[in-house]
Amino acid sequence: MVATQIAGAARSFPYLGNHVTIHADASDTNGNFAVLEILSKPGAEPPMHVHDNADEMFIVIEGQMQLTCGTRQSTLSAGESGIVKRGTPHTFKILTPALRSMTIFTPAGFEEFFRSLAGEPPPPFEVLAQAAAKYGSRILR
Repeated sequence: MVATQIAGAARSFPYLGNHVTIHADASDTNGNFAVLEILSKPGAEPPMHVHDNADEMFIVIEGQMQLTCGTRQSTLSAGESGIVKRGTPHTFKILTPALRSMTIFTPAGFEEFFRSLAGEPPPPFEVLAQAAAKYGSRILR
């Protein structure tokens, strides 16, 4: 897929083996929230991480994922959602050949992390960790 831009900022682009479409960012919502659609495949899941400045909500559109939030795990299928409060370590595992989900961050800002890492191939871990820190998150090893 080719990256598309609206108002000077990338809205649809490859990201770490996935594809991200930003439906709303900080400029659209006065910084209140961001909405991303992500098409993912197994093996392209994020490492355990923490958002210090934002809450995150996952809404599964197609496929199935296992969300790990702190010490709790839950399986989410199409039509189901999960919320991760800021400061909570979390990750997910894709359980189907593909996962299409919506992710909402509140407040907005973390969508810039995805934009900063747009493209292929995935960057080294150090670059990923630095980008996460720049946008208020920590990658846990």
